[in-house]
Amino acid sequence: MDNTMDRPMVLNLPEALNRVDGDQDLFLTLAQMFLDESPKEAVAARAALDRRDGPGVRAAAHKLKGSVMELCAPRLFESAKQLEELGREGKFDEALPVCADVETHLAEVHAALRELIVGGIPA
Repeated sequence: MDNTMDRPMVLNLPEALNRVDGDQDLFLTLAQMFLDESPKEAVAARAALDRRDGPGVRAAAHKLKGSVMELCAPRLFESAKQLEELGREGKFDEALPVCADVETHLAEVHAALRELIVGGIPA
């Protein structure tokens, strides 16, 4: 049985391409920039969480949320948004599993983007 329809979408590629007016080269450039930069924000969020630094968690999650918005990765966006809110509220114990979700979803998005960069965007 195929479960692909049951799983939440890692990337909404049609929407992401729509945001760049169908410019596949621009999308792939943005994807590569995201691959290069986003790990820094995830590491910064984790480090801030380890320090129980609410403003640091909020800032790193906010930056990640903003960069992922253009790529239309809904699960990562929602996790980063939730982490940002928990950082703002100083809810560190609640933020720990959310930070793990961010890291998991980030890995999924990275894998999907690498596949698109190597294999090309499906017609």
